[in-house]
Amino acid sequence: MNIAGIDPARILVIGDGPAAGFGVRTHQLGIAGHLARHLGGLLARGVVVTVLAQPAASARSTLKRLDDMDVDGYDSIVLMLATTDAFCLTSRRSWRRNMTALVRTLIAADAPSMCVTSAASLHLARPLSPFARRLTGRHARTLNAETRRICAQTNTPMISLDAASDLTSRTYAMWGRRIGAHVADSLHKRTQQASSKPPRRRELPRRVQHIERASV
Repeated sequence: MNIAGIDPARILVIGDGPAAGFGVRTHQLGIAGHLARHLGGLLARGVVVTVLAQPAASARSTLKRLDDMDVDGYDSIVLMLATTDAFCLTSRRSWRRNMTALVRTLIAADAPSMCVTSAASLHLARPLSPFARRLTGRHARTLNAETRRICAQTNTPMISLDAASDLTSRTYAMWGRRIGAHVADSLHKRTQQASSKPPRRRELPRRVQHIERASV
């Protein structure tokens, strides 16, 4: 998903159904399109959003696929998982192990900005019985608690997604604004930090220094 403009910010979204735009026909109506448009307005520059997501992806399957993903060279990485794992009732131990490895690997990509979102609202699971919705909803909250601990340990921001009853363009617009605000703020801070650093002193090669000293 591209928004035309100068010096485009490159954003990578990795995840499961919500990251893939489940429920809408195109990426323009999903998280990629809304994130790109909102972020373009906040940054006043171009934006390129790349999506590496599968509707049924889990933390474990995403970790296995990571070796085949090119995660270098992005300005920001957004990790959107937990929905599939909540439905599958993935154990806390498995979730903690795989998510910790995922987050640490993505941090090593050295993108200026990196964040993790919470599980999407389990109110979206209308086909499920009330009992199943309560069960998966409770498990989603358990996984979110584990994710908060992982983010705290790795100093990675976690963004809570607002509750929604449908995966529509309106829902993705709401989430895109929240994620976009964080990414824009993070990139602005990095730019300010970079501009506030004093310029590095350019040292002459040793041979030139020796010649200058000899000529004094």
